[in-house]
Amino acid sequence: MNLRDTERMEVAKYVISKMWKCEAYEFTQMKKRNKNIVNARRFFIYYLWKYLGVSHLKMKNYIHGVNHATSIYHCRKLEQEVDLYKEIRKKFITFFYYADNREYIKMKIDIKFPLEVMEDLELKSNYLY
Repeated sequence: MNLRDTERMEVAKYVISKMWKCEAYEFTQMKKRNKNIVNARRFFIYYLWKYLGVSHLKMKNYIHGVNHATSIYHCRKLEQEVDLYKEIRKKFITFFYYADNREYIKMKIDIKFPLEVMEDLELKSNYLY
């Protein structure tokens, strides 16, 4: 992971911690299983895997106590939840809007997130403040 990706990862940690109301150290360690911490960890694992190119085997270098099977499970689970639940989809899009604007722009073109969904989304500023 290069310096630019490390910066993107730190911004993602900050945004996730504000969105899910937890500290970064809570979701980068496999010690707690509160719902908000599990969701934050799931977002972070998916972001590392899908957008920063961290393999499932190397996920343990970024989240203490996670193995490749857990990483695969969280990625698949988040993809299912984004498809099924509108609230998770909104948080997912909001996360990219604040954490990684470049990926947010790419998402507008993606078939999975058509422009109508993006325009209908009401961005809530209270996720960050």
